[in-house]
Amino acid sequence: MMRRIWKPLVFVSLVGILVLAVYLQVSSLERPPVGTGIGELAPDFTGTTLEGDTVTLSDFHGQIVLVNDFATWCGPCQAETPYLVEVYNSENGDLAIIGLNLQEDEEKVADFKEQHGIPYPLVMDPDGEISELYRPVGLPTSWFIDSEGVVRYVHAGPMTTAMLQETLDAIREGREPDVFSVLN
Repeated sequence: MMRRIWKPLVFVSLVGILVLAVYLQVSSLERPPVGTGIGELAPDFTGTTLEGDTVTLSDFHGQIVLVNDFATWCGPCQAETPYLVEVYNSENGDLAIIGLNLQEDEEKVADFKEQHGIPYPLVMDPDGEISELYRPVGLPTSWFIDSEGVVRYVHAGPMTTAMLQETLDAIREGREPDVFSVLN
């Protein structure tokens, strides 16, 4: 009797292990790894704005999010900010911009916000923990995150309105941005 059960039991066990292995392989392919590179799931973070509000990246699920790491003393950041404001004000609500300030005094950041008329939240990063998580390549650095939370483009250096718009259009259309084509 034991002999008759042994073979089907081994067969069912092997099939079960095979099904489990295939399931685990497929499920790992569905969700990208967490990271700040293109194609990776953007690391979630929570920060506090100048006004004392809490901002969490995952709260913007369903929108395109532009995380812009900047500093008020940074000349390229100063040059880029009016373009960020312009694009933010012209969008139809599916774009969220989070300005991520790198370890500066709140008073300086408040003056910068007022000077440029910045309507989007500026998250303070006094310890540099969020910036360390995202690892900017100089300032400014921008991460464009799609509505599913996946990083679709990373840009180090200032961007113009045309570059920002090309990137957003590309993300909406499911293609890679060609920001340098708008410069010619």
